[in-house]
Amino acid sequence: MNIWNKVLIGLICFLAILATFWSAKVLNHYVNRGAEAKKIEDETDNARKLIDTYKDYDKGVPALEVRNAALLANRTENWLFCTPKSVESLPNKRARIVFSLGPESAAPMQADDTIYVFDQRPFGNGGKYLGRFAVTQVQGFDVAADSLDVLTDIETQNLISSQREIAQATQFSQNEPGDSAQETQKQAAWSIFSRCPVDRPDLFQSAEDRESYLPEFLQAKYSQDPEDIKTIDFGVLFTNYYQKRVENATALAEKLIQKFEIDESNRLASEALAFCENENERLKRETGQMEAQRKEVEELCKELDEMCARMAEDVQRIQRNNERMVEEIRKIQMEALQKSGRTASEPANTTTR
Repeated sequence: MNIWNKVLIGLICFLAILATFWSAKVLNHYVNRGAEAKKIEDETDNARKLIDTYKDYDKGVPALEVRNAALLANRTENWLFCTPKSVESLPNKRARIVFSLGPESAAPMQADDTIYVFDQRPFGNGGKYLGRFAVTQVQGFDVAADSLDVLTDIETQNLISSQREIAQATQFSQNEPGDSAQETQKQAAWSIFSRCPVDRPDLFQSAEDRESYLPEFLQAKYSQDPEDIKTIDFGVLFTNYYQKRVENATALAEKLIQKFEIDESNRLASEALAFCENENERLKRETGQMEAQRKEVEELCKELDEMCARMAEDVQRIQRNNERMVEEIRKIQMEALQKSGRTASEPANTTTR
């Protein structure tokens, strides 16, 4: 066999290997595409079955919009079985809550997230909506959040009582082991939602669920035509509720401002009245002191007048005495002159004789 035959046989073997490899790859590709096509066909059949199942329930564009909103509402983050730790009152009628996320919480919380807090216990045992909050701090599984709305005294008390009762139920379940205690501990927690839940009547399709969870006046609505059942969007209700609360809070703030202005005016008037009363008391004291001083001056003046009167009498008496003395001295001088005149004339008379 010459060299060219060997080269030809080698080339044929190489091309056969390439063809085998390419055939295997193409076959694998078609197998995968067939599996994907089969999966799409199965999903299409399931979708058709669902459409056939709910075709009597969903009719028209409005019902489709409602179901679309319900489906979108499910695309939200929620944290179940959260343990409340503390409730702290803040100024301006607000509150701060601290809670721990459940061990099965996959999605983390971020600061500034808006959350809706529910007490997940049955309504008869204290379960209720607790309010809308903004996350302020996240440390591991511990989260702190402040209320976004002004809370009434009842809402603040609901928060405090919920945290206290859940803490007591948790302590009871730890001290009393058993299935009932575990169920109590499971229910005694908070549920946190990143979006406000939306009511879905289709969740209560079975009569057993309706009898267990719904009051009689709502059970009767399920006997109506599905088109007559109005789905309640709690997000819209809470939006209107918060809008009304803002209006009420604004009106209350205006009243408080007016009350503050009135109180401030009353306070200034009270201070002015107190100042006037103090000034009046001070003037009364000064007037009393001046009156006492005036009386003392009058007494001194009276004494001085009496002293002056006595001095005037003494002066008059002294003047009268002086006048008498002057008169007596004048008399004595006259007598002395007369005597001296007689004495001088007697020798002359004697010589004459």
